[in-house]
Amino acid sequence: MQANVSTKILKSAEVLEGYDAVAELYPYIPPLSHWRAWEYAAYRHHRIQGRILDVGCGDGRYFKLIWPEADNVVGVDMDSAVAERGRTSGVYRAVHTTAADRIPERDSTFDSAFANCSLEHMDNIDGVLGEIARCLKPGGTLSCSVVTNRFVEWSLLPAMVSEAGFERAAQKLQSDFLDYHHLANPLRVDAWVDSFNRAGLFVDEHIPILPRFNSGIWVLMDSLWHVQKKSGGEFGDVIHPILASNPKFPNAFRKIFEGLLEMEVDWTDCTGAVFAVRRVS
Repeated sequence: MQANVSTKILKSAEVLEGYDAVAELYPYIPPLSHWRAWEYAAYRHHRIQGRILDVGCGDGRYFKLIWPEADNVVGVDMDSAVAERGRTSGVYRAVHTTAADRIPERDSTFDSAFANCSLEHMDNIDGVLGEIARCLKPGGTLSCSVVTNRFVEWSLLPAMVSEAGFERAAQKLQSDFLDYHHLANPLRVDAWVDSFNRAGLFVDEHIPILPRFNSGIWVLMDSLWHVQKKSGGEFGDVIHPILASNPKFPNAFRKIFEGLLEMEVDWTDCTGAVFAVRRVS
């Protein structure tokens, strides 16, 4: 692992400001507003500029929330339906429907790259990071968020079901959860840094996100949200309309969020990480 990576610890007020921003997009989806709040707070310490590559771009709404001034952006997403929503969003000048280890762009033509919570889902991570490095100009930057090994290790719902004596159900819950997220790279922070380094990318800064108590509640919420229903769909299809029927929910959940932040004792050991990275040559 690269020895001189600096670590920045977020303040509670920054994370709550992040929640206030992202709750405009996801007011009644607490797993999303909770996780994205931490990312938003971390990205406030970054800067991207010039021609920008958004790897795993999605529909562009979250990108626009974080970087409202960015106007020269190319997206990449392998899901054709999602890529089409990105094209019609008005955020991107172009969106390529392709895997991120085969980006159809010329060498050294981007000033910045962005990859929000997408790299951990991508097979051939060395190839993906190599492509990002190839597309960046020397000195170009990558801002990205990822999950760490704690995403799996701190998974509460399967552990609770297993403790209740339902081992087979616990195994299926864990398997379904990981399959849903296609979690190809739940790496330790040092392993992420090593992966960037192998691609010729230098990590300037690491910001831990979602420490133990926030992580535990988040993983439990997200696991419950994505439990598959026998009739089809997921349990979130039941939860969302209940929450959406109560306009007090976003502000009430903010108070829960604030309480979780007060409980944290170690802000360095986390389920997620946001990295500031640059191409070295």
